[in-house]
Amino acid sequence: MTKKIYSAVKLPQEAVDMIKDAGFELEMHDELTTPSSKEIIEKSKQAQAIISGVNVQITAEIIEASPQLEIIANVGAGVNNIDIESAEQHQVVLTNTPSRDSVASTAELALGLVLALSRNILQTQEMVQANDFPGWQVMGFLGGHQVAYKKLLIVGFGNIGQEIARMAKAFHMDLYYYDIKDRSNFAAAEKETGAQYIDFEQGLSLADYVILQMNYTPDNHHFISEKELKQMKEEAYLINTARGGIIDEAALVKALKQGWIAGAGIDVHEEEPKINQDLLATQKVVMTPHIGNDTYEARTEMAKIAATEAVKGLKGQTLTYQVD
Repeated sequence: MTKKIYSAVKLPQEAVDMIKDAGFELEMHDELTTPSSKEIIEKSKQAQAIISGVNVQITAEIIEASPQLEIIANVGAGVNNIDIESAEQHQVVLTNTPSRDSVASTAELALGLVLALSRNILQTQEMVQANDFPGWQVMGFLGGHQVAYKKLLIVGFGNIGQEIARMAKAFHMDLYYYDIKDRSNFAAAEKETGAQYIDFEQGLSLADYVILQMNYTPDNHHFISEKELKQMKEEAYLINTARGGIIDEAALVKALKQGWIAGAGIDVHEEEPKINQDLLATQKVVMTPHIGNDTYEARTEMAKIAATEAVKGLKGQTLTYQVD
C-alpha cells in the first residue's frame, strides 16, 4: 500500500514534486489559509506523515485520530505548535527546518527592525509621501539615532542569534548575549563574533538594543514584562523576532506610553494573527506580520526540507532535523 502524506500547508511545487517523485501519495491543503482541526483530522486519519507549519496547531486530538501516523515534519524552526507530549506517547517523530536561508532571513529582519526604529524610517517616509520635506538643515534631526557603535544584547544565542551577531559586526556594535544553555556551547560563536556572555539583568540595563531570538516554551511565557522593561534604558529599543508570547504586550504598551523605553520592533504577536491595536497606536513601534523568514529563498528551502524529512522518515532513513 502506498503511504500517504497530508500537508496542512500549501507547499511550493518543488516540494510537491519531491514527494510525488519519491512514490508517496500527497494530499495537500491547497490554499493560503489555515485548515480547521476538523479538516486536518479528516484528511490525516489515513496518513503516515503530516507536514505542518507554525500556523497549524497539531493537537493531541489530531495525533490520536491518526493511528498510522509516523512523523510530523514541521515547516519552521520551532515546534511549539505541536502537542509534543502526545507525539511522544504515540511514538510520532518530529522534525523541524532550521535552514540556512531561514536563519539568514530572520536575522536580516531583526536588524532591519533595528534600523527602521533608530532611523525613524516610517515617519520620514510619511513626510516624503505628504511632500512635506522642508529641506536639509544641520539641526533637522529627522533621521533618529545611528546604530553603529551601540550595544546590542541578543537573548537566545542559537543559529539565528549567532547570525544576528555576525551581521551586527558590520555595524561595529558591542555584542552581548544571554542564553540558558551552558556557555561552553557557544565558545566557537564567541570567538567568531566577539560576542560576550552577560547576565540577563545586567544586559538589559546596558543594551541600546535588545533582540529576542529565544525558543518559546510555557516556562518563558511573558519572559519580558513590566519588571524587565523597567530595567532597560529609556533610550533603548526592544525587538522581538522570536515568538509573540515571550512579551507581555499589555506591559509593552504601558512601557511605550510612559517612556520606559524608546520603541519596539515587533514581528511576532501574542494573539497572532490578531494585531494589538493599542500597541500600534503608541506610534513608537514598527510592526510586521510574522515575516521573519518570509522570503522566497527561505520558505522554499524550508518546505523542501520538510518534504525531504517526511520522505526519509517513511522510508526508514536517518533524519537530519529530528527534534529530541
